[in-house]
Formats: sequence, C-alpha cells, structure tokens
Amino acid sequence: MGDTGQSVKSVRNGTKLDRRQRKTRAAIYEAFESLMAEEHYSQVTVAQIIDRADIGRSTFYGHFETKDELLDDICQGMFDHIFEGVNERCITHEDLETADLQGKLAHLLYHLRDSHSGICGKLVQEGEPHFTAYFEQQLAVLFDREVPGMPQDVPADLVAQTAVAAFSRTVCWWFARRAEDPPEDIARWYCDLLG
Repeated sequence: MGDTGQSVKSVRNGTKLDRRQRKTRAAIYEAFESLMAEEHYSQVTVAQIIDRADIGRSTFYGHFETKDELLDDICQGMFDHIFEGVNERCITHEDLETADLQGKLAHLLYHLRDSHSGICGKLVQEGEPHFTAYFEQQLAVLFDREVPGMPQDVPADLVAQTAVAAFSRTVCWWFARRAEDPPEDIARWYCDLLG
C-alpha cells in the first residue's frame, strides 16, 4: 500500500487522529486502492469501499462524506508533501533534489506512480473529471510559483493553463508507456519543452 497521505492530520475538525483512527483510515485507503486497481473511479462506490475495508457505514462517514472527499484527501496529502519538498519519507526517491520546478515535478511523478498503488496517475490518464480538476488546480499553483521568466506580453493565466495542460498530457503519455522512464527524465524533458 502507498503512503496514507493525511493519516496524522485532521479528520474534519482539526484534531489529530489517534492510533485506531489512523488504522481505520489506512484500511479505507487500502480498500479504495484495491478497488481502483480493478475498476474505473466512476464505478467504485462507497458501499464497496466499506465492504472491502470491513468497517461500518458510520465509521466511513466519520472520516469522509463521499468518495470524492476521500480522493481529495489523498490528493491534498500528495500535493502538500510535494510543496513541502521533503523527501526523507520517500523510499523510492529520498535523494531527489526538489529545489526547482524540475525537481518538484519529478517528485510529483514519483508519487503519481508509487503512492496509493498508482491510482492518481491512473486517474490523470483516464481523465477522471473530479481528480483532473483538483490536479490541474494544484499544478497551476505550482507553476505560478515556480515557472521562471514568464513572458511579459502573454497573460499569466494563459501561460499557466498551457503549462498545466502540457504536463497533464505528459503524464498521460508516460503512463501509456507504463511509467517506465525515470521521473527525473520526464521532468527534465518537460522542462526542456517549456524552454
């Protein structure tokens, strides 16, 4: 199973999760990941997640109101981690340099492929609307902060949207190739294309 994203952060009220709650949340993540490996996101139901996690309905709803909220939690945990630029918890890439855009994109690519059984990368490739909207919104924040030398005579939001769309297509291309190329290479190629 991949990392548990928000496992030590709040449920909904800002309090930290205790050991039992973290264990329950891990079971929910694991159930969701295993279902996503079998089906398209739109076909996965809360009832299936509850059944696979072997928890009660009220227990699931104590953590998440919907499966979209569960997915948002996974996304938020991943992007918070990427924006922090902290790699010591990253087994596959703890030595990755993340000081610049290329490093942050490589870090993101590692998590799309390796965290939560690769479901986030699968969702980008499938163009799942809920995830894609969140993913592209977070990418826009990243590009707004990190893209050097934006052209002065081009609207900033056009530059950001173009960069986001190109990166989303790059992720789709990479996953179509079974994500076999190293994330560092993909990030470098993408940044070379950006100029």
